[in-house]
Amino acid sequence: MILTKNKTLSSVIRNEYVRSIVFPLLIIELTLLIAYFWSNNFVNTGTQTALIDETKINIQEISKRSALIINNEFKTVSDTTKLFQSRHQEFFDRFNTSHTTRSDDSYITTADGVINNLKISEQQCTLFYSNVFKNKPNRLQKAIVSQELDPFYNSILSINNNIVQVYFNSHDSMNRLCPYMDDALNQYPHDINIPTYNFYYLADQKHNPNKKVVWTDAYLDPAGKGWMISAIAPVYQKDFLEGVVGIDITLEKILLNILSIKLPYTSFALLVDKEGNIIAMNQQLEPIVGIKELTGHNYNKPIKETISKPKNFNIYKQNNPLIQKIGTVVQSNTAIDEFHSEQHNFMITQNTINETGWKLILLVDEDSLLANTVTLKNKIDNLGYIILSLMAAFYILFFIMIIRRSQKFSKVILDPIKNLVDATTILKNDLQSVKVQYSKIHEIDALIDNFCLMGDDLIDLYSSMQKRIQEGIKKNLETQKVMIYQSRLAAMGEMISMIAHQWRQPINVIALESNNILIDIELKTIHETTLREAILSTLHQTQELSKTIDDFSNFFRPENSVHKIELQTLFHDVNSVIGKSLTYDNIILEIPKETQIVLITYSRELMQVLINLIKNSKDAFEENPINTKKITLNAVQKENEVTITVCDTAGGINTNILDQIFDPYFSTKKDKNGTGLGLYMSKTIIEKHLLGTLDARNTKDGVCFYIILPC
Repeated sequence: MILTKNKTLSSVIRNEYVRSIVFPLLIIELTLLIAYFWSNNFVNTGTQTALIDETKINIQEISKRSALIINNEFKTVSDTTKLFQSRHQEFFDRFNTSHTTRSDDSYITTADGVINNLKISEQQCTLFYSNVFKNKPNRLQKAIVSQELDPFYNSILSINNNIVQVYFNSHDSMNRLCPYMDDALNQYPHDINIPTYNFYYLADQKHNPNKKVVWTDAYLDPAGKGWMISAIAPVYQKDFLEGVVGIDITLEKILLNILSIKLPYTSFALLVDKEGNIIAMNQQLEPIVGIKELTGHNYNKPIKETISKPKNFNIYKQNNPLIQKIGTVVQSNTAIDEFHSEQHNFMITQNTINETGWKLILLVDEDSLLANTVTLKNKIDNLGYIILSLMAAFYILFFIMIIRRSQKFSKVILDPIKNLVDATTILKNDLQSVKVQYSKIHEIDALIDNFCLMGDDLIDLYSSMQKRIQEGIKKNLETQKVMIYQSRLAAMGEMISMIAHQWRQPINVIALESNNILIDIELKTIHETTLREAILSTLHQTQELSKTIDDFSNFFRPENSVHKIELQTLFHDVNSVIGKSLTYDNIILEIPKETQIVLITYSRELMQVLINLIKNSKDAFEENPINTKKITLNAVQKENEVTITVCDTAGGINTNILDQIFDPYFSTKKDKNGTGLGLYMSKTIIEKHLLGTLDARNTKDGVCFYIILPC
């Protein structure tokens, strides 16, 4: 018996101490810690969810109010523009250039036909008359007379600090603009055609048939104020478009005065026009969306056409995920939505600025919103980690104390048991009884008494068992001899049957030839040629009989050593021995046409096993008659193994007895003189002599025997 290595009693006692004392406390404490962290996380998550839900409600309201405030700012500018429009309308209703004879030395005409004025007072506005229509009459008188509007221009500038410029542009490219420009001649192109700019044509009959105030998108101001938007309105003299008045607000003013919305958490605002173009956005938003806001411009050369913001300021033409999300919110007209990425988490609200039709977009940073809750959660978590560290230190000390206590406790029990273990070792090795010192523990002393009595009994039992073992060995050897003898007798009987089948055909031929010779002799018709052929045929059949004897003699000749053999040759030898008896019973033996597998083994023992397996299949066909009787031999080599299969179509073996067929004396053919040793001896040969394995499995049509041998 092989003894496995078991735990010592000392380790068992120590482990039990740990299990019964430390583990329950540890589980309780861990449960409390898990509950602590879980509840903290649960409360924090709930708080964050409630805060976000509440903020969504608040931010929508704030967004609506902010949109209303911004709308009022733009409406104020629109109302001012209407007033501006009305004042110019009144001016042109009473103005007639053909009756104007005023002159003013502060107005000059350049050599290329541009009219410009010099600054002679703080309240004066700029007059720039391009040379596009320089041959038109009364241009100078028109420029001089329009100066009476300058006080009105200055009053409009003073009432609203968002307004940076007010102007009038005429159909013939006269521009009166306030405040005064010191360098208008260099700032404007001298041939500027004002009606081609968006701050003019958006108010004409085609684009503005209702003659109301309209707002431009963001554009670069030719007058040098940078990027701006304008509220413009047409000025008609009867049905003729005399010109367009405008009020400018720079993007910088929009950012400082209009989009500077103050919220209790980090937020950003941007304005988007009807086409999806970003009018203005907070500077802090630039690195997030990857766009730099345009608030200024370096005027290296005059602006000769309308310059709008680049395409990357259109929310529908951006690859930035946040901008794309904003575009989706605007298109779907969603009141509030959320955006989440690895870097940012935003609430997004949008409201319409009714005065302009633009959208006010507010982005609220959820991380800043939840910062306080995250900080509180981290503080509580850190407290939990401190408690966990203190618990770990406590349990380390507690564990050391428990181990020492268990060692003291186990020593009381282990010392007498160790003496008993030493005594059992002596009894096992030397079969001698040993005196064991008693302990003061009742149960262990009783165990020592029982051990001493058992040792004496074992010594007596060993003496009697030795004799019985010797007798059993002798009896077992006799049994093995009987089994081998019976197996040989069965094999001899089967070989004699096979020899009879092998000899039947040659003997029939010899008898037939002899009978023909006798008939020819009696009829006196014998000829030398006929006699010669008959004798040669008889000699040939005699050689076949002799060959059969040689084949079976070789089969029974003992082998003392392994040798190399090709499986193809072995299969043919098997066919030579048993093939005729199979043919006689109409059984087909199918062997591979060609195989290159070579084995180094005891070939005759392997051949004996194959013949025995084939003979079993032949017997199975006798018990289970079927139309197609076939036995198939095959071999496959895989890495360092060769698998030989013997399969038949005889219907298989009953699954109830499949695991017993290799037992000695087990046979399903006892009423037909079956010994029950064939498969037992085959398995013994394969596993004990050839160092392989033999197994059987049922298939669809019969049974397959698998012989696996090392190469």
